[in-house]
Amino acid sequence: MRNRFLSGAGVFFLLFILFFPLDFLWNFQEKMSLFLWRDLAEWMAQTIFKTVPARIDFSSDSISMFALVIILLAVSALSALLIGKRHHRNFFYLSKEIIILYLAVVLMKYGLDKIFKAQFYLPEPNILYSRLGNLDKDILFWSTMGTSRFYSVATGALELLAALLILFRKTRTPGLLVCIGILINIFLINIGFDISVKLFSLILLLMAVFALKEEWKLLYRFLIIKEEVKLEEKTAFNVQYRPAWTFFRTAFIGLSLAAILFPYVSSENYNDDIAKRPFLHGAFKNTDKDSGIQYVFFHRNHYLILMDKNEKMTDFHYTVSSKNHLILEDYNGKKRDVDFMYQKKDSLLILNFAKNTIIAKEQDWRKMNALRPLFHATIEGSE
Repeated sequence: MRNRFLSGAGVFFLLFILFFPLDFLWNFQEKMSLFLWRDLAEWMAQTIFKTVPARIDFSSDSISMFALVIILLAVSALSALLIGKRHHRNFFYLSKEIIILYLAVVLMKYGLDKIFKAQFYLPEPNILYSRLGNLDKDILFWSTMGTSRFYSVATGALELLAALLILFRKTRTPGLLVCIGILINIFLINIGFDISVKLFSLILLLMAVFALKEEWKLLYRFLIIKEEVKLEEKTAFNVQYRPAWTFFRTAFIGLSLAAILFPYVSSENYNDDIAKRPFLHGAFKNTDKDSGIQYVFFHRNHYLILMDKNEKMTDFHYTVSSKNHLILEDYNGKKRDVDFMYQKKDSLLILNFAKNTIIAKEQDWRKMNALRPLFHATIEGSE
């Protein structure tokens, strides 16, 4: 029964690896999942989760992801019944090796994203000019992390270290312990700050626990009972299959690393804090104190955001159609033309809407307190 449960868990994790879409590994997982499971996931969303319409893309914490997990659990339970007793042990080792490869690639991805400041990126001007109490918890957490490059690089380096440790047999056990510690912290953050990768981070944590399954008793005897123990090196493969496994493992890690690094190498952006922003990116304060609009922000993803005196924000996607001319588009697809003029010498921006003109002065948002590179070794230094 125990071995059958482990085989079922191994099948589930392998199916999850195969079908849960990771955007940095191209999009073949999403295509396969949509081809095989779309209709069933839609039916489950409507009849079980009572959600119409549902977002069927299997992204983390979506109804379709919960449906996918239920489907994969059912398939895994059936598959475990079909795996013969004599194959249980070999299947457990095979699934463990693949899970470790997957965990290493995911840790490398998120580790490098943190080091290059692509995950916890610098807060946008409209976030910096919002009051703390008006921000949702997930944006608040993300923005706070984004203000510290040191923290981002340090946590990214720790994730890279865990990835490297679990790739080598001699350091795998401490590497998995570090990995579990990291994933527990991530899962708690996702729960505590309502960040939408809760289920994905939980499954990663369960994968790491599963991969360390054979060492838990030894660790208990060594750390708690203080007994002398010896880790035995075990392998899932016969000697004749080792070269093929080594080739697959090396190729998978190499290709995954190339896919992860390609966006950074092609853009030459290794520190997103200082990456070039679009023209007009920033914060502009309305010079008319009687106007209902207090600030105008230009977001790096080409959004023009108007903030009123109650800090209510209205945003439009914009395109620069020609010199000094913008086309704004709202969420209903309605477009409007806006002429603008920007004078660099006095940092003034003039926006001509249909009946209104806004004259706003550019603000130096990078000198706000949250972005000052402060560090105090003593409390006296902070006064």
